[in-house]
Amino acid sequence: FHAGGHEDPKPLKENEGKCFIGSYVLGMGFTFDDTNPEATPIAEMHRLIEKDPRNAERIFPYLGGEELNTSPTHAHHRYVINFGQMTEVEARRWPDLLEIVEKKVKPERTKLGDNPDGRRRKACWWQWGRYTPALFERLGDISRCLCIARVSQHASFAWIPAALVPSEQLVVSANDSDSFFAVLQSRPHELWARFFSSSLEDRLRYGPSDCFETFPFPPGWGASPVLSLVGKEYCDCRAALLRKKGDGLTTLYNRFHDPDETSPDILR
Repeated sequence: FHAGGHEDPKPLKENEGKCFIGSYVLGMGFTFDDTNPEATPIAEMHRLIEKDPRNAERIFPYLGGEELNTSPTHAHHRYVINFGQMTEVEARRWPDLLEIVEKKVKPERTKLGDNPDGRRRKACWWQWGRYTPALFERLGDISRCLCIARVSQHASFAWIPAALVPSEQLVVSANDSDSFFAVLQSRPHELWARFFSSSLEDRLRYGPSDCFETFPFPPGWGASPVLSLVGKEYCDCRAALLRKKGDGLTTLYNRFHDPDETSPDILR
C-alpha cells in the first residue's frame, strides 16, 4: 500500500462459493451435550436412537472452533438435531426429536423481536436460526473439508470429516485437496488474512469475504504435485505431533512461536 492506493482488494470470481461461515444453529436446545445444561444429555440421544433408529437420520456430530483448536484430533463432543428446511409437518416424522426442540427451543424463539428475522425464527422454530444450503450442497461432494476457527491466535487450518456439522465459530472451505491446504496454511495467506481481516484483541478474525474471496491463489496451484506433497507432509507431521503430545493446535503453535521454547523435541 505504500506504493499505491488504499482500496480493499475485490472478491475474485474464482473464489466465489467456496468458503462459508458454519451453521448458525441459534438454540442450544437443538444439541446433545453433557457439558451444557441447556442441551440434552448424550445418554438420552442414545436412548432415543435405540427406541427408534430413524432418529439417527436427523442427528449429526457438531463441531465448534474451540474443539478444533484444543482437541489433538479435532474431535467433537456434541451432536445437533437438524431438520434442514423441512416444514413442521415433515419434521413431525421424528416426533421424539421435535418434542425436544419444541420444549427447549420454541419458548426462547417466542421472545424474539418483531423484525423480519425474528418473525421468521419464531414461525419456523424447529429450524436452525440460519441454514446455508450452498454449504451442505458443496460438502455433499467431498469426504473432508478444511476449517479454521473464526477467531484464533494462529492461522491454523485443519481437516474435518464433511459429515460433521460445523458451527458458526468455524469457517469452512469446500475443497479436499492437499495442495489447497498447502496454499491456505502458507505464510503468504496468513499475512494476507491478518492484513485485511478485522481482529479481536490480538487474535485473528478470519472471514470468508475479507480473507478468502479476495486472495489470489498462485497459478496452477491445483495441479501442482509439489504443493500437494508439501501439504500432505506438513499436515501428517503436525497430526502426529498433536497426537504424541496430546496438545491442540493452539498449544502447539504457541510453543512453536515462543522464543523462550527450549524443548528439543517440539518437532520430533
